[in-house]
Amino acid sequence: MNPRTKLLIAQPDGAKLVSLLLWLEQYTDLEVVGTTCSGDKLTDCTSFHLPDVVLLDFSLLAQDPPAATAKIKSVASAPAILVMHESDIAPMESMLSKDLDGYINPKLALSELTEIIRKAAQKRVVPMSPAYVPATMAG
Repeated sequence: MNPRTKLLIAQPDGAKLVSLLLWLEQYTDLEVVGTTCSGDKLTDCTSFHLPDVVLLDFSLLAQDPPAATAKIKSVASAPAILVMHESDIAPMESMLSKDLDGYINPKLALSELTEIIRKAAQKRVVPMSPAYVPATMAG
């Protein structure tokens, strides 16, 4: 059995946060390990909870989104980062693409959101190489 995907949600809107929590509660393979409503505490929460995926609202990235996402990625668990934003953020995409694992429109169906979370978590799993076994010498 695969371990549960640990999820940290950073959402300043309390109603949206509660909706997400209630929706995700029904999935046994996803575990919400923490939440925050503040961008200031995002890195601390990520360091404390060590999530596999951080789902965050774009507004919490403050004035310097590349620096904010780099700080999140530098945490020991190196979580996948999914950013929710209602409008087109194509101008920011090239600047943030190295640290982000996806963009989510909040109007997306919640069933699609859970699938995106699963895929982001799977991408960050490092495949294990087989143990080194020397070949026997032919005689």
